[in-house]
Amino acid sequence: MSNITIVSTTAIALNLISLIGTIFIGLICIFILSMLLPSIVRQRDVVLILVVNNYLALLTFALIAIPMNIDMARGDYNLSIGMETFSCRVKGYLFYASIAIVFNNLTLQAVFRFLRIVYPTYIWLQNVLTYLVIIPTMWLMSFLFILPVHVWHDIQFIRMENTCFLVIYSARGFILCTIIMNCIPVIIMNILYLQLKRFIRRTTTTISARSKRDLIVLMLIFTDVGKPIFYRLQYVIAVIVMIVLSFLFVLVTPQAKAALVCFHKPNKVTSLYEQQCVSASKAIKY
Repeated sequence: MSNITIVSTTAIALNLISLIGTIFIGLICIFILSMLLPSIVRQRDVVLILVVNNYLALLTFALIAIPMNIDMARGDYNLSIGMETFSCRVKGYLFYASIAIVFNNLTLQAVFRFLRIVYPTYIWLQNVLTYLVIIPTMWLMSFLFILPVHVWHDIQFIRMENTCFLVIYSARGFILCTIIMNCIPVIIMNILYLQLKRFIRRTTTTISARSKRDLIVLMLIFTDVGKPIFYRLQYVIAVIVMIVLSFLFVLVTPQAKAALVCFHKPNKVTSLYEQQCVSASKAIKY
């Protein structure tokens, strides 16, 4: 078997894995969002809003990545050979912007948890309206900060992949994407981690159960920041990271788990039980 055949078979397998994984991410996000949105309407909880924001970011990634996976699959089997067009470059730009959105939103959640531990008396830092302003701003900034790679024409059609990616030889494009998708989130999280260590050393008060949960979430966020990679391997690792995050957001958020449990009860559930679900969610919140 020639090296070309081995590489081609590996590329097809990687694309198939990433396509299945991306579809799986999209289905998980739709399922979780359909259950969490009613809880947000009832409770207006900042934690749930941030979790929903993370799932919206993951869903955005999936909706952008799936068509690109399909284009690569069509190229692998010579069903359709693409070419460099404006829409192709836009899809490539949106792919990198969606990754930036996911990790910037993850950073926002880390910032919220940090502020709730260190500055619990600053109520405006935990106010719903504050984050209803911050969240759209974070999305807009993520799109704008990645925009130069599209303007510079650093995202081009890769014939072997049958879609548009950031070309390997574009140093400025890779530097910018690395800074936006990796360096800024990592620097912010390292600062939060160091400040949190100083706070824990200084404080003499007992850390509440809620603060302990926030600490656990912060540690998980610190260790789950991914790295951008090349072409198909980039897709597979990115998809794996997104799948892990899609489960992680619910597992480490008691409010989200409480909302899911309440949603899964039979339709004959009484109003008294619904009140108990709301009361349980509020108890977890405080």
